[in-house]
Amino acid sequence: MSDGGVTVGVRTGSDGTAVAGYGGVSTCGSVWVCPQCAAVIATRRASELADVLRAVDNLGGSSWLVTLTVQHSRKHPLGWSRDERATNRRLLERASWRRHLAELGDEPDPDEVAADELAREALDATFGTWDAVGEAWAAVTSGGTWVKDQRRHGGLLGWVRAVETTHGRSGWHVHVHALLCFADDPPLSEVHPIAERMFTRWKRKLNARGYDASGDFAQDGKVPGFDVRRAEMHDNAMSNYLVKLAHEVTSGHRKEGRRPGGRTPMQLLADAVETYAVADLGRWAQWEQASAGRRQLTWSGRDRDLRALAQLGPEQTDEEIAAEELPADDRVGLPPETWGWVRAGQHETTVLTVTEDGGIDGLTRWLDQHDQAWIIASPAELRPRDPSGRPLRRPSDRPPRWSDEAHGSPAHRHDRLIHVSAGAGTEERS
Repeated sequence: MSDGGVTVGVRTGSDGTAVAGYGGVSTCGSVWVCPQCAAVIATRRASELADVLRAVDNLGGSSWLVTLTVQHSRKHPLGWSRDERATNRRLLERASWRRHLAELGDEPDPDEVAADELAREALDATFGTWDAVGEAWAAVTSGGTWVKDQRRHGGLLGWVRAVETTHGRSGWHVHVHALLCFADDPPLSEVHPIAERMFTRWKRKLNARGYDASGDFAQDGKVPGFDVRRAEMHDNAMSNYLVKLAHEVTSGHRKEGRRPGGRTPMQLLADAVETYAVADLGRWAQWEQASAGRRQLTWSGRDRDLRALAQLGPEQTDEEIAAEELPADDRVGLPPETWGWVRAGQHETTVLTVTEDGGIDGLTRWLDQHDQAWIIASPAELRPRDPSGRPLRRPSDRPPRWSDEAHGSPAHRHDRLIHVSAGAGTEERS
């Protein structure tokens, strides 16, 4: 909580609807382990994907959702930690440098080579499904066949890749949703072969790593490990996945809504907190270590920049999205005792809904009905910004930040849960 206390603000959005949000609440920006930040980030990403779909549709193009899966078992770890991924990069760089020196006739240091071999063996022992999926996607988007396929159907405008993870009876399940956007509008019969070739490269790389991709889609062992479908504006499975994720992370404490394929990480967290089961606590520790620094959403770049096509501007980091301020017309301050009551009763979503429905007056009436104190804090005082428009840090160890859903809507009111967590660090592309 900020040194000035928590506030609730409301403004009128571009579509005329009221948008409410909290101010003065610290955020960590982690899309993987923080329910509040994950909901805000997922909702923003879903909005960006919707803008991309509109831009492609306006050009007369088409968008296709390709899902790629991998078979897994309990023996497969989830994936390397951030430190292990950094070690892997260093080993690859040193190996490349030694090959360069060998071409020049220089002999490598045998002690250094032996040490690197031991480090590589240790990494191979903890190599997990998430790591295999990252390498497989790199294989999917490389090679001569991929270059040719990008030229088909008027040219590939770009792609977006999202990673989804659940845990079930067979261990950690990691798979990829990829949105492919073409300039033309071909029938499914002409796009399916492209997806099939993508899956061929996907499977080949997974096989080389000791994994298999056949028969895991839908987790029934009967359907090939890939799927392709048209992504319609009104029924975009990838965007819906992100919206659904935003809902799941804010309602993960509930028992209903478990997926047939297993629990989402946030559902796993809720169970671990509720039951203190040793197995669930251990799985959550694995999740925290393996997810740190990874990116949930990855965009193609250079001449296939979908963000530029949709005029979205430079991509913001997860931390920047979670920390964005909501310019508000009016604000109400919540004293520490009131904010404590809101959190203890899990009324965070209710407060925002009441504010959007009845404005500041509606919120104050609701607080009065529950004998809770409030303070008018209008107009809102926003933090100063740097020349790029980002909020400046305050002189404290954990500066207070806004954690508003600046682009939320009444349909997403349930996607809000305030949570204070530790910092998340930088992002990686894997």
